[in-house]
Amino acid sequence: MPHVRQVWIDDTSATLQLTVEPSLDYFPGHFPDHPILPGIVQVDWVIRLARQHLGIRCTGFSALRALKFSAPILPGTKLSLQIDWLPERQRLDFAYREERRPMSSGQIFFASGAAA
Repeated sequence: MPHVRQVWIDDTSATLQLTVEPSLDYFPGHFPDHPILPGIVQVDWVIRLARQHLGIRCTGFSALRALKFSAPILPGTKLSLQIDWLPERQRLDFAYREERRPMSSGQIFFASGAAA
């Protein structure tokens, strides 16, 4: 998991300030001469952090939509992560940014039964 520096939370959203530590196990081998944070790890972090900070029991993964990787996330990057939970749609919307630069974003859908 990334180092979480700050968190702001309301009922259905969270904004987190993260540091992607260079020592994370995800970097070696992805790619040897130019390590980047894998997209699947970014999605996994959204789900884990939504569970931890918003109390969402995300189960029954259904789909990923509108997934966009705008720029690679490199070791040592400081990011903000915006997570919005839309319970009526069973959906997490997320956006990673480095300052104002978009890094990645998307929507994670869950089967009915996921609840806050």
